[in-house]
Amino acid sequence: MYRLLIVDDEAFIANGIKSSVDWQKLGIVSVSVANNLRQAKEEFDKQPIDMMICDIEMPQGSGLELYEWVREQHPHTECIFLTCHADFQYAKKALQLGSFEYLLKPVPHDELKLVMTKLIEKIRKERESATMVTERFWQDVLNQAIPSNMDKMMEVIDKQKLPYARSMRFLPVVISIQHWEKSLTARDAQIMEYALRNALEEVVIQRASSAQIVRINPDYLLIVFTQDLPPAEGCDPFCKEIKSRCQAFIEVCNHYLYCHLSCYIGKLVQVHEVRDMVEVLMAFKKNQVNIVDRVIFIDERLKKESQLPLPPMNVWSELIKQGNKKKLMDESQQFLDSWKRIECLGAKGLQQFYQSFLQMILHTLQQQGLRADEIFSDHLLPERILSATRSVKDLQDWVRDVLEKALVHIQGLDSSETVVEKIKRYIALHIDEELSRQYIADYIGLSPDYIVKLFKKETGLSISDYILKERINLAKELLTKTDTTISNVALAVGFSNFSYFSTLFKKEVSMTPQDYRKGFLCLKLESRMSDS
Repeated sequence: MYRLLIVDDEAFIANGIKSSVDWQKLGIVSVSVANNLRQAKEEFDKQPIDMMICDIEMPQGSGLELYEWVREQHPHTECIFLTCHADFQYAKKALQLGSFEYLLKPVPHDELKLVMTKLIEKIRKERESATMVTERFWQDVLNQAIPSNMDKMMEVIDKQKLPYARSMRFLPVVISIQHWEKSLTARDAQIMEYALRNALEEVVIQRASSAQIVRINPDYLLIVFTQDLPPAEGCDPFCKEIKSRCQAFIEVCNHYLYCHLSCYIGKLVQVHEVRDMVEVLMAFKKNQVNIVDRVIFIDERLKKESQLPLPPMNVWSELIKQGNKKKLMDESQQFLDSWKRIECLGAKGLQQFYQSFLQMILHTLQQQGLRADEIFSDHLLPERILSATRSVKDLQDWVRDVLEKALVHIQGLDSSETVVEKIKRYIALHIDEELSRQYIADYIGLSPDYIVKLFKKETGLSISDYILKERINLAKELLTKTDTTISNVALAVGFSNFSYFSTLFKKEVSMTPQDYRKGFLCLKLESRMSDS
């Protein structure tokens, strides 16, 4: 989006140029008119000007004089000169000043449109190139590829011809994207990030030539503003103006992009202090997870985090076992809704809830004979964990997904497994623990006498004989396939008394655990020798 200034001492000519082209189709959102040098300079004070169409011969100062001033004060503004006379000296001076084009009046509309189209393409390419180089510089600073040292940073700045000077101070503004009202595909996310950057350009940066947008990650953007002021002057008026723009930006995002975010404004610092200030801003944001759609200064005093109410994990565990989905979902979501009203809720509180909830889920599903690590493999990825604890809403979404999945698997067990299959699965999962028919009956939800008779009827073995058989089979596997000590093998199959384990093993296998391992190793060695 571009801004154009038309300068001509003859008002009807200036207004004629303004009305001769559909500027909006070319991406020009603002067209201003000035009739002399003084008015033109006032327009530059009002807003950034991307390009200027300027008459050369004017009574109160020539267009050449004006462009000399523009080159000094606003070096990124491009210029097209107009004149009634094909004067070689005018053309030579215009080219020396770096004007884009030199046209004779009256300019045909089609010719003017063609020249403007070429100029806009030139500006676009130059800006994209300069923006990419500058953004990469700041990304390298944040990632410590460029050390935060004044001399070394100035060396890179000079080498890359960036618009920064040693005397400048920098104001970092971190934009934290909290959430989108609509779910986004990967392609949608790219489009919306582009829209966010455009909105930042128009509403916050407002074409300030030395301000730069930097992508930190999908959830954070950074704007680096510059101020070439002595430290004593402070940044109050400047920072207040930036705050006002950020508030307008948030409103635009809420209404048009369905996006909720917050802006965190740092302090004016020197170039080598920018990275530390950005880290402070991001840490500040992470400890204020409920702040949304607000603009916050880094030194703004907020309330301290209060004591958090403890979640009723035991109650939720019982509801999972009962399969009471409605009550479980309602209670867990209402509990987290109450956290949204805690203004100074920190990320630490969300992380503690996450850990407690996860332990409850793992334990509850293990009691039901399910492997939670297999069921929730995609929910336990590092990036999923980070996104789940970013805000209360993200945590609610994660809790809802986990509970949905847990209940589906528990209901699936109830509908597809026989009682005997459930008993076997429980034994397999608790083979290293104390096992009794009472524990198993409690898990199945039937009386101990009934499960004992049913198991014997269908398998031909008593539950105790089946447990012993499974433990001995597992012990054999561990003795032959691992080099763990025999005492550890005993513990792994549910025997805390090593002597008792050895006695039972010998009774079942007709040799001690040591002899069994030695015999296997001898057979393995003989097999290798015969093969060679």
